[in-house]
Amino acid sequence: MWKILFSIQPLLGVISPEERESDTAIAVTSLINIDTKNRNAECIIDIGEKEYWGKGYDSESLKLLLEYAFKELNLHRVSLRVFSFNERAIHIYNKLGFKKEGVLRESLFRNGKWHDIITIGILKREYTSK
Repeated sequence: MWKILFSIQPLLGVISPEERESDTAIAVTSLINIDTKNRNAECIIDIGEKEYWGKGYDSESLKLLLEYAFKELNLHRVSLRVFSFNERAIHIYNKLGFKKEGVLRESLFRNGKWHDIITIGILKREYTSK
């Protein structure tokens, strides 16, 4: 069973069942720019060490954050931004129910090329219907 290692509202440090003995956070995810009036927030997620990439930690961490956002904070909408070249992350977000909302065209210059930043979001009703 996954557990939240620490919570400095709304920052979550997450460990997997395999890492429980060391209590080493493998993922950090947070809600930012929380708009309590309109019940919206943005989220960020970081799986820092490459050795943990591609093992499902990002999707499990995001599920925990969405659970917290929609059930504890009673938010209506959560959004995030993803670089257009991050196809693995885009696939995970789509699988979790996020929908594409917009594109910031050529907003990121990296390695000599311009890249889009995609804005995606999920509504509480979309989350609860999954």
